[in-house]
Parts: sequence; structure tokens; C-alpha cells
Amino acid sequence: MSESDPDVVITWTRGDTTVRWSGPAGTVEKQYEVPPQVVLTWREYDRTMVLVVEKLDSTPFTPTDNAVVYWADGSERFRLHPPRDLVGDPNAVEGFYSAHLADGRPLMIIATRTSGDFHGRIDVETGEIVDTNTWR
Repeated sequence: MSESDPDVVITWTRGDTTVRWSGPAGTVEKQYEVPPQVVLTWREYDRTMVLVVEKLDSTPFTPTDNAVVYWADGSERFRLHPPRDLVGDPNAVEGFYSAHLADGRPLMIIATRTSGDFHGRIDVETGEIVDTNTWR
């Protein structure tokens, strides 16, 4: 079961390097060197999670794990890694550049250098991106 969570309020504006949220677990503040791309919250299986998609660095051979899921109390649930088997060359997978709530759950948008973009869902048990498909 998933839904957006009205009990957790995010205080963040695109371009800000500080992300804050507050809810029953208290107030959380996360600082980033560069502004994140997306911040959103959702509730799944009676647990609130916050997703932060950090700025995508498309320089070849840089880390592609630029999205993190936090519990509402601010502890890290897991850092997301895009699937490397989306295209023939695993080094062509750049990372995440966006996310949208769709049917109450994040739809992760993944960029590649050679084959367009893909989307997939977060498996909240494993932190893997599943149900991938082409985007656009």
C-alpha cells in the first residue's frame, strides 16, 4: 500500500542546498553541496520515506548512485543504484535525473548516454530499481 504522506511536510525549494522535513518523528535537516534535483515523500506499508535525487553528474565513470531514500526520522534507508543492464555498455548508465509520484509511489527516471532514458520503481524491501522500461 502506498500513498503520499500528509503528516510529513517538506521545506525545500528547487535551487536550495538545504532540505528540511518535519513530522511525527521530529524535524530533519540535510545539507548538500549542490541543490538536489527532486525531493518528495510517500508512505508505503505504513512507513514514511523521503526521497532525495541529488544532482546528476554525467561525467564518464563518476558514481551513478545519486538518489537516497530516508526514513522519516532522517536515517538512511538505502542509496539507490540504477540498473547497469539497461543498455549494452554498463558505463553508459549515468544515474537518476528525476522522480515523480505516480500512483502514490516514486517513478525514478534514469539517464543513459547512448540509449535514451528509462524509468523504474523502487523495491522498498531491497532498494533495487525494478519494472524498468523506456521513458519517452
